[in-house]
Amino acid sequence: MRAAWIKRMGKRMSTRLLIVLLSLALGVVSGAFGYSLIAGKRQTAALAAAREEGRKAAEKAMADDMAALKPVSFAKAADAEGKAGGVQFGYEYVAPKNPDLAPYYKMAHDTDMLRHIPEVQAIDGMLMLPRPINYVTAECGEVNAFYSPERNEVVMCYETMKVLEQRGRDLAAQNKLDEGYAQKYLDANFRFILLHETGHALITLLEIPITGREEDAVDQLATTLMLRFAGLNESTATVTENLRMASNWFLARSTGEYNLDAYADQHALGEQRYFNLQCLLYGSDPARYLSIVTDGDLPEARAKGCPEESRRISSSWLRLLIPYVAPKYEMTEEKANRLFKQREMERVRNTDSSYIR
Repeated sequence: MRAAWIKRMGKRMSTRLLIVLLSLALGVVSGAFGYSLIAGKRQTAALAAAREEGRKAAEKAMADDMAALKPVSFAKAADAEGKAGGVQFGYEYVAPKNPDLAPYYKMAHDTDMLRHIPEVQAIDGMLMLPRPINYVTAECGEVNAFYSPERNEVVMCYETMKVLEQRGRDLAAQNKLDEGYAQKYLDANFRFILLHETGHALITLLEIPITGREEDAVDQLATTLMLRFAGLNESTATVTENLRMASNWFLARSTGEYNLDAYADQHALGEQRYFNLQCLLYGSDPARYLSIVTDGDLPEARAKGCPEESRRISSSWLRLLIPYVAPKYEMTEEKANRLFKQREMERVRNTDSSYIR
């Protein structure tokens, strides 16, 4: 009996000991898991803080770069009187035969729209061109705008002005905007389209080397000119609104369904042109134009590379055009470009820091 009792007690003690040991082990594991969670949270918080600090530093560097580079200004050389100036542009308003287009001829002629494009006026007489560019508004028989190498003319068709105005009215009605929106929409797109065609003219006349699709390159030039050479009386908000209205026009005839002709066209698809312009606008000043991303007009994945893309495109066009500036003028961008290159090298050295994006 005694032996049996001792045996039972031994089993009970072994069971209790096993339970105690298991409890201790579970406590150790739980403690380790809890510690790992706390440590993980701390590490995540520290990494997030580091990323935020790196993002702010990168944005500040980019903002400083862009502030140093804009607006582009040209000044007369000290002995400008004895040096040659650039080629002056020509301007002409051709009266239409179609009476339906007469209001658009009157609008363009009476307000002298061609001479009131700040970006065109900024480079008029500034560049050494083999022959002048002539800006023309005319009846074309179709909705169009184009550069004619044979006549060296940049042409805006009255038919396009009519469609642009109607598009502006439709948007104003849909979004309950003020009565003046249609005219603003027409003016903004009139401006962008002519700057786009000016890009074709400069590429042809100056034989500027372009790798890639020329249509994309001149979209980039038009955007860069509107960012850099906006009128002195135009606020940042006005410039932003003009560019966003211009990008809206890219979507006017987009259906999301395309045939092979659309994919093979020399122009990018309307949606692509829209996002490319949004990228350049956001990239020119990420802090100021952050709403473009937060409002969903530009995917975050694309937005990450836009500051560098915008900087590179703007710098490239400036570098391509500087050699053709007339001797009468001198660029005041050289010091800013040196600073820009220095900052660029600093950013390259920081590429190993994974939290800097």
